Amino acid sequence: MKPVVRSICIGGLLLALSGCNWTSENHPSLSGTIEAIELPIVAEVGGLVTNVTAEEGSAVKKGQVLAQIDKRSYQITVAEAQAALDQATARLEEARAGSRDTTIQRSLANVQQANANIQLAQARKNQAEAGKARATEQMTQAESQWQGAQQTLLYQQKRLEEATALFEKGAISAKDLDTQKEAVNQAKTQADQWTAQVAQTQAQYRSAQEDIAAAAAQIGTAQAAQAGAQADLDQVKEGSTDYAIRALLATQQQAKAKLDQALLQLEKSKITATDDGTLLRSSIEQGEVAKTGATLFTMMKPDLLELVVYIPEAQLNRVKKGQEVVIKVDAYPEETFTGTISRISEKAEFTPKNVQTPDERTKLVFAVTIHITEGLDKIKPGMPADVLLADEEGGQ
Repeated sequence: MKPVVRSICIGGLLLALSGCNWTSENHPSLSGTIEAIELPIVAEVGGLVTNVTAEEGSAVKKGQVLAQIDKRSYQITVAEAQAALDQATARLEEARAGSRDTTIQRSLANVQQANANIQLAQARKNQAEAGKARATEQMTQAESQWQGAQQTLLYQQKRLEEATALFEKGAISAKDLDTQKEAVNQAKTQADQWTAQVAQTQAQYRSAQEDIAAAAAQIGTAQAAQAGAQADLDQVKEGSTDYAIRALLATQQQAKAKLDQALLQLEKSKITATDDGTLLRSSIEQGEVAKTGATLFTMMKPDLLELVVYIPEAQLNRVKKGQEVVIKVDAYPEETFTGTISRISEKAEFTPKNVQTPDERTKLVFAVTIHITEGLDKIKPGMPADVLLADEEGGQ
């Protein structure tokens, strides 16, 4: 005997349930909406933004220049690094020709300076790591406060719905209703403030990571300089021409590494699109100062689409990560498309207000994210969608 198969839509998720008495009366349908995955474009170097060439909503190509950070200081660094490389090359060629013009005191001073640079770079790294630890703690606290604020907002919104119903029945006064409305507004303001705080602490955390990486690079550069200076000092003391050449060669390699790094920083002053797509938002304008690690633009790729739907806790066993589903959209009623469940929320939440009836909003559901794998040339962000999910457990 074949199991009975019934189909319903839960939070935009159309489930094919076999062998169960599932009705639309006790599980009302909800809609899901196709969403684009956003890609941030982050500033890898800081400075004054001298030009913004891209507009919101425009199509961009990978590598296209979207904005330019003032490159003058980076050009100066490149020039200094090039001069240092030329000097190191000249000294190496002079040594290979058999001519040396160094002294013990000069070489000793170079070693001492290199050691001081190592200590300074290490101190900067320690300071950056301490900053990262503080940022991590602040970010954790802010996220906890944000979650609490969200729960408070949901609670106050529910109270407002109840107060509205009582007011319509004449059970409470208009003043009581206004009081509850104000409570909702205050809860929303608090939630928005903590949302901004979370974003700020995340930016501080990324900035601290950049500082740690930069300090580590400085340590490596200082250690290379120390090695070259020590080799030069040893050569002077021992009078070994071969040793001098090796030391000067190390100095030349260090100078070339600095030039490569300076050229890389200069190149990063151009803010470019990381991939083909559409520019959704611009967070910077000409004349503003961009900070390292700050998100300057947000873009989307048309071929990266997903659908978030909500499923009741009792039906959570019917979905699993990696499960293939069938998607239907109103724009193509005779066609179906495929998708894969990429994420299932670990934490239950109240049914979002925009996808359920007032009675259902108080029920706990789990968010299910579906990555769309077919029909990307037809499906667009903003389209409402239903999903067919085969019952893998068979009859019950």
